[in-house]
Amino acid sequence: MKTTLCTLGACALASAGSNEGRLAVPQTAFVRGAGGGGAALLRHRSSSSSSLCSTRLQHRCRSTRSAATVRRSTVVATLDLKPAFSVYATLPVGSRAQSEEGVELDASKPAPFPSIDAFEMVKEDLAPFTDSIKELVDTQHPVLSMAAKHFFERRHGKRFRPTIVCLMSRAVSEQPYETLRTSQQYKRQGQLGTITEMIHVASLIHDDVLDEAETRRGGLAVHKLYSNKVAVLAGDYLLARASVLLARLNNVQVVEIMATALDSLVQGEIMQLQSAPEDLLDMSHYLKKSYYKTASLICSACKSAALLGGHDFDSDLAVAAEEYGYHMGLAFQIVDDILDVTAGAEVLGKPAMADMSLGLATAPLLYAAEEVKELRPLIKRRFKEPGDKEAAFAYVLKTDAIARSRALALWHAQRAVDAAARLPPSPARQALINVCHTVLTRNK
Repeated sequence: MKTTLCTLGACALASAGSNEGRLAVPQTAFVRGAGGGGAALLRHRSSSSSSLCSTRLQHRCRSTRSAATVRRSTVVATLDLKPAFSVYATLPVGSRAQSEEGVELDASKPAPFPSIDAFEMVKEDLAPFTDSIKELVDTQHPVLSMAAKHFFERRHGKRFRPTIVCLMSRAVSEQPYETLRTSQQYKRQGQLGTITEMIHVASLIHDDVLDEAETRRGGLAVHKLYSNKVAVLAGDYLLARASVLLARLNNVQVVEIMATALDSLVQGEIMQLQSAPEDLLDMSHYLKKSYYKTASLICSACKSAALLGGHDFDSDLAVAAEEYGYHMGLAFQIVDDILDVTAGAEVLGKPAMADMSLGLATAPLLYAAEEVKELRPLIKRRFKEPGDKEAAFAYVLKTDAIARSRALALWHAQRAVDAAARLPPSPARQALINVCHTVLTRNK
């Protein structure tokens, strides 16, 4: 009796939704209530039903296992998540193809498309950003809530990363903007911009704790306003909330890409803390760390915007979006490192030469070290001895290191322009190109 009930029950589960499965349970219930005269009928049905249902169950299980295997192999085969720095060039090599737009960046001239303001273009789309962030990071603990909201409420700047995600979403769309702006697709892409900014801010909060930084964006760092413990928890909470929102996008590929960006942020911090003395003199090592800490998040967000727009992982548009984010992100970081040497604290919102205070050798210092051998031991000991920073600063100014660093930033920005030129013609594409000019000409 138990054998029949178990077999028929399994058959019913395996046949979910089929007529056979729905009939199996009532039939068994009827037999269970039969008198002694029904014993032969029970044994007969037990034998025949058991054989029939076992065969069906085995077939269905094999089909289910086969389908699951296909699904798993499809997902694995689709994603080839190599770090972008191992796919795209980090230093100028050979000649590049002329961009279709024919745009050649020149930081001494106006933006290529003067009538287009990239940040103004998406201003209306990003208007609800601050309010939605406040709601998303609200907690029952008031101190944690205030710490998590700190950057979003007071010094949000131009919301650079959400702006890039928004522009890329519009640039890869096959719909006119009037149709796109009210679509669920654009809503999810907007959520991606929010997620990207939350991850970025969380990384800033954690970095300031590790670096013992006093200020950030012209004000006190979060851990100085509250405490190290509160700052770490605030950063963790932002990452947790970003992970929840990421899962709600219902796109496994995007989840994996953005999770890889999180992994890259941590790897970049480890590289910064544990680099061997000889590695500190290596330009490729510096650019790899810059990719991990800055460009990886922008690069991943750009590619994810293309995927949420309905494009395949390896499609030309998704690859162009990724390459744009990679080169533009590196250009952004190189310019940031130049400003750390050339701009004053009142402009940057943080102390000048902060990188040297942390023992970091950036592009200007590495180019200067190629010409001035006396600078190399200072870099290898991370400027720890009195007078090291001042001497290094003097060496940089007496060489062409700043000009060479600007040339490297220009090269990456131009490569980003060339990648954007592979996107469909649109005002959003032109805005993305203008952003590259903005990155080169910014002073803070």
